[in-house]
Amino acid sequence: MTNTWPLARGTVPEREAFAFAATTLGVVFAGDAVPNTLTWVGAGIVWAALAVWGATIVVRAKPTIARTPRSLWLFLGWCLLSLLWSHWRFATLPSIVVQVICAGVAFTVASTLTWRRILDATSLAMRWVLMLSLVFEAFVAVVVRHPIAPVWTDYGDRKIPDAFYFSRAELFTGGRIQGLPGNANLLAMVALLAAIAVAVQWAEGRIRRARAIGWLVVAAVVFLLTSSSTVAVAAVVVVVVLFVARWIRATPTEQRTPRYLLLAAGAVVVGAVGALAVGPVSEMLGKGTDATGRGEIWAKVLGLVDQHPVLGWGWIGYWWPSIPTLADLAHRKGVTYLQAHDAYLDVWMQTGIIGLVLFAVYVLTTLQRGWSGATRIGYDARLEQRTFDPVSLFPLLVVVALLVQSVAESRLLYQGNWILFALIAIKSRIVLVGDEPVSVGDGPRTPPARREFRWAAPERS
Repeated sequence: MTNTWPLARGTVPEREAFAFAATTLGVVFAGDAVPNTLTWVGAGIVWAALAVWGATIVVRAKPTIARTPRSLWLFLGWCLLSLLWSHWRFATLPSIVVQVICAGVAFTVASTLTWRRILDATSLAMRWVLMLSLVFEAFVAVVVRHPIAPVWTDYGDRKIPDAFYFSRAELFTGGRIQGLPGNANLLAMVALLAAIAVAVQWAEGRIRRARAIGWLVVAAVVFLLTSSSTVAVAAVVVVVVLFVARWIRATPTEQRTPRYLLLAAGAVVVGAVGALAVGPVSEMLGKGTDATGRGEIWAKVLGLVDQHPVLGWGWIGYWWPSIPTLADLAHRKGVTYLQAHDAYLDVWMQTGIIGLVLFAVYVLTTLQRGWSGATRIGYDARLEQRTFDPVSLFPLLVVVALLVQSVAESRLLYQGNWILFALIAIKSRIVLVGDEPVSVGDGPRTPPARREFRWAAPERS
């Protein structure tokens, strides 16, 4: 049975809860693969089936929402309230319903699995998406030998933008592969999340060295084939945060103030240099001085913000192409972009400054709990210092990766990014990694003496 401490009021088979988590994460991070192969009707059936499955698990597990983040529910409540003044009411209501259902799915996983099983489920889902993406791209490049479009489209003999294709058959041509998500940037993020999860599993002794190295190589290959500058920046920030968190964790609590002051000063310097260098760096990466047209999109979205800065235009999440105000806003090289390419700007435009503040509280409190879980020194019942558990880094690194991407993409507001972030937000509010009791459902681990990844070795006080 699952370890739902401290929320346990019912029971559900651990294998079922794990299967639900891995399946759900795999489906949502596969992105456009579902509608592109099953049509939107088929995709709706699949997504609805997952929601029903999650509902049955919640009914049997009987968790309480008492220890879930209030900031999440306040933000969702404000999105629902925006229905009163929304300029697209017909879209706001179904959009918020989907948003709440996705938060409910995250709550289901967070309240029925331990941190280590969440780590395992995330790793399994991301690895499957990576593997199937490579198989898919290889099939298109070797067998089909030409770009393929989603099954629900029929462009005839018209010339269409490359972005409209499901796969461009570029695995062996040096172009950017898109994999199952149908987007190179999204596939790159899957590769980064897979690398994070596998590395932590390796450090935890939950995966063998040869297997871990093999999957890390696969993730690196996919990452290189996607050529995503946004996720490249996210990967660099994740690595920096990793070393900083370990540096702080190795310092006694009473001696951390000077290091935090040094970090604050360093952050100011890096921020200033980054602001000055963003144009040249973007140009060097071949993205143009405004990051592939994002500057133009941001300017137009700010124009909408200026019209309704306090309450916003009404919640919608991913922009509906049937809404002229949004569908006619951002065009580039024949492609209509249906997002602000910045999650925070998107939230401001849709829910006003009030919604932006609520969303910021939700994001920052989740980041704070991730940082606390990774750096705090825990003590057992005998007041002896606990050994460092690498799994405590998992929530922080994933949150950082998603937040960095959210500056250039709005994916944090929907689909896989929204569910995974909400999952970590809810689970970290329920219990921090170091405070969670050991569960038999966590499975066997490689003995510490045999772990090649030395972070798993006990710390000495």
